[in-house]
Parts: sequence; C-alpha cells; structure tokens
Amino acid sequence: MKKKTICALALCAALSVGAAPVPQLDTPVTLAAEEVDASIQYLPLMKRTQYFVDGDQTGELFRSHWTGVDFIGSVDSFNNIASAITAYSEEEGNNSEAARAQMTEDARQERASRMADGSPFYGPFERTRDIFVRRADSRVVSLMESVSSYTGGVHGMYGIGGTNFDARTGKKLALSDVCPNTEGLIAAIIKQLGFDYPDAPFMQSGSTLMQDMVRQYVTDGVVPWTLDPRGVTVYFNPYIIGSYAEGIYTATILFSQHPELFAEEYRVGPVPYAMEVQPYLVTRLSDSPRDHRLTVSADPNNIVINFGGEVYKNSVAVKDIHPVVVGLEDGRHYLYIDCLQDESRLLRIYDLNKPVPDCIGVLPITLLASPVDREDDKEWYVITDPMDFTAIVTEYRGIPVGTQVRCRVGSDGRIEFIGEE
Repeated sequence: MKKKTICALALCAALSVGAAPVPQLDTPVTLAAEEVDASIQYLPLMKRTQYFVDGDQTGELFRSHWTGVDFIGSVDSFNNIASAITAYSEEEGNNSEAARAQMTEDARQERASRMADGSPFYGPFERTRDIFVRRADSRVVSLMESVSSYTGGVHGMYGIGGTNFDARTGKKLALSDVCPNTEGLIAAIIKQLGFDYPDAPFMQSGSTLMQDMVRQYVTDGVVPWTLDPRGVTVYFNPYIIGSYAEGIYTATILFSQHPELFAEEYRVGPVPYAMEVQPYLVTRLSDSPRDHRLTVSADPNNIVINFGGEVYKNSVAVKDIHPVVVGLEDGRHYLYIDCLQDESRLLRIYDLNKPVPDCIGVLPITLLASPVDREDDKEWYVITDPMDFTAIVTEYRGIPVGTQVRCRVGSDGRIEFIGEE
C-alpha cells in the first residue's frame, strides 16, 4: 500500500470534533526498568468477526458469531508466530462451523419436542466468541477470549478463556511457563482477590471456597489467564468461586509487585502499550495506592467509566463500544472508546489521570475497517503500537470518508495524525 505523507496539523484540525481543553495532569508514575523493554517490537494485527443466522421455514434456530485474528503487512521476521496465529484462527473457524451445525440441529429437535408437548420454545440457540488483544509484540501475543452460549432454559452461560503465545517460537504458553513458582502465584492470587473483593461472598468468615478453588485451578493448569503488558491476569468464571449473578472475578498479578514470580523472559512488557478491554469486565492497570481498577460500560444514555473507585458518566447515547487502554512510558493512562453514535462511528478519548475520568476529545475516525452497515462480516484494526496505528475517517472534515489515516498517541493522550495511507 503506497503511503502519502500529509500535514499532521491539517489532519488534526480537519478531524477534531468538540475536543475539550487538556486538563492539568497528575505527577507521572515512573516505571521501573525491569517492568518494560524499549527494544520490544509491535506486531500489527487485524480481527475479523463473522455473523450467522440459521433457521428454516418456521423461524430462526441458531445465531452465532466468531472472531479470528491475522497479521497485516510483512511477517518475514515473525514467521513462527504468524503461522501459529493462522493455525489458531483456522482451528476456531472449524470448531465454530462444527458447533454451528450441531447446535442448529439441537435447536430444531428442542423446538419439535416442545411443540409436541405444547410447551414454549425459548430459542433461538446462540454461540458467540469475541477476542480482545491484550498484547501483540515480539515477546508475547496474548488473546483474551470472551465466549457465551445459550441452549434453552432460563439463561445461557458465559466466560473468559485465554490463549498466549511466545512470539519468538510460536509456542502456546502454559501459565507455569510464565510463572514457574506455583505456590507463590497461588498465594499472590488469593491475596489479590481478597484485596479487590473484600465484600464478596467468598470472603465470608469461615469460607475457604476461594482459596481451595484457586489452588485447584492453578495447580491443575486450567485457570484461564492472559499475559498483559504489565502482568498476568487470571479469570474465575461463574460458579468457580462465585454464583452466576456475581459474574467473573479477575486478579492481576503485576510485574512491579511480584517480579520474583515471573520467568525472566516474560516479566517485561512493551512501552508504551495498548490493550483491548472487555466492557463490564474489571481490568487492573497498575499498583497505584489509588487502586487502578477499570470497568467500562454503556447504558442507553451514558458511557460509564468506573476507575479507582470513582464513577464517571459521560451523557451520550452510544452503542457497540470497543474500549482500548493506552499506557504511556511515564505511567499515564488514557482510554479510547470506538463507538456507534447517531449511525456513525466515532473515537472518544478519556483522561484517566485525574481523580475523576474526563473526556478530552472526540474524533470522526474508527478502527472498523469494513463498511459500518455491513452486518455479517466485520474487520477491525487492532492498536498494538500506540505510536503508529491505522484508523478510518468516518465523517467528512475536508478528508474523504473512508480514508485510511496513520495515527499515534500524543504525550497528552490525544491522537496525532502522522499521515494518510
């Protein structure tokens, strides 16, 4: 693809939409040298989600979607991980097709059975799988997998999985590869869960459920986990240490807090970094005393950001939010939310460095690479390198809609435009 350099200032002026003044920032947090490695290279990825609706003449039987990932651009220096990622997506595509055929038939039989005895059919059945790229660089590629299914009854089931690769060899990593000190890791997870969820039912006096299940799941190597830019996050899905209604519990063990738990080659991350986060799921960003735990959600009239115990509501009606956290070298954090607003996709930027999160800009660009009105097949650019990523112009501001622009994160968290592709 031929790249055409254009005036970055002109791009910024053309694409700015109601950006607020940049507030005074808190004192930066200095990252320890052992937490980051400036030599780490970023790997450019795209995600593709395919959507399906299956049924017959009497109505819908099954709805599903699944997401795969792939490299973009040259992979000459990363053949091992490129091959591993391709095989990973192909396997999930095959698994999804097999599940689609089986669950469609299961739904057909369920409907026939209920019609025969006069009871209602609660279908259609469903199966979904989304991917959130936690990091993709020359050390590690870590993919968080959000899955759900419904096969009749009162409610479906949902949960988190994780697949992690050594980017140099393409090998899938076990948690014990990254954290070989199993006993130390178990103790750290138990302590972190107690700190993060002091009022959870599993903290009731006399209960050892959480401690027992953490030990079992870590020892057996079945706890879902991701290797994030600043540490390891483990996930406890419904019914493991809490009820269905309690949701998913997470615990992040940071390099800065427990460097002794990590194998040397895995206890550093890229600087700066970008990390996709799932709406409604807690994400811990640092070991600040302020407790940097982030949750992003949207109701019909607000974007809701809960960070460090402070709740910020941005009064705006949006749908289909795609949040990305950006961490800069000095420890500052910003939140980018790609969202659908009034039938157009926009990128909203939030400063997480003040006592209460604050919206500092809105831009008519998106990471969605496919047409916004295409419902069955969507492709997304992934921000892996905050200093060079691609977005698409969504509203005319002197630059045609659909133009690919190269972007980077500025020192104040706002996007700077560095060229047109």
